[in-house]
Amino acid sequence: MNADVYEIFNSVQGEGTSVGVRQVFVRFCSCQLHCEYCDTGAARVPAKRCRVLDRHIDNPLGVDAVIDAIDDLWTPATRSISLTGGEPLLHCDFIEELAGGVSRPIYLETNAGLPDSARKIVDHIDVAACDIKLPEHRATGDYGGLLDAELESIGIFHATGVETFVKIIVLPETTEKSISGAVFGIKAIDDSIPLVMQPVTPLSVDIFQLLDLMDFAGTHLSDVRMIPQLHRMIGIP
Repeated sequence: MNADVYEIFNSVQGEGTSVGVRQVFVRFCSCQLHCEYCDTGAARVPAKRCRVLDRHIDNPLGVDAVIDAIDDLWTPATRSISLTGGEPLLHCDFIEELAGGVSRPIYLETNAGLPDSARKIVDHIDVAACDIKLPEHRATGDYGGLLDAELESIGIFHATGVETFVKIIVLPETTEKSISGAVFGIKAIDDSIPLVMQPVTPLSVDIFQLLDLMDFAGTHLSDVRMIPQLHRMIGIP
């Protein structure tokens, strides 16, 4: 099994409930969405070569090559493998084989828009960081269909016992109305699922706007947090 991988590197998780945890990141190529705020746009299309430290490997990569890179990059403080992108669920067959070849925890960073793929790999995932899009993200021409798919994936991960949380990127134009579909959708699954409200970085969102949005979400959900992008704030990959 082969996949196009943009880069493999060791860094600190800068987003979500595991912020500050050291991980080996496997960034897959390709994404089915086109969010306006995307900060990894180069990975949205196939890459000819994958970067690993100061060297490059021709794509596509086999599972063994990715496992070798993970092993080379592992350190005593590293705690898990982060599968990110692009969109890793586009590579669910590869992930299934990769998971069978490693004994380390797997942390999935996904837009959650592919529930069939989520269902296929759910038994191989330890943590699912699910990024619900908002209308103002302009990620797709069918927002309602995307939201339904994201919530279905979140339900799949949560029901199977995967540690699941939801992240929402907050833009200056984000309102209670624009997050309401996500908030009520999460509540319908389980109101204890953590919701991380992540202001786009560099910070361009008013703090009072953030607090008001948190209070709205907190009226319906029991675990609402505001966590900015740590890695962008301190200047690490």
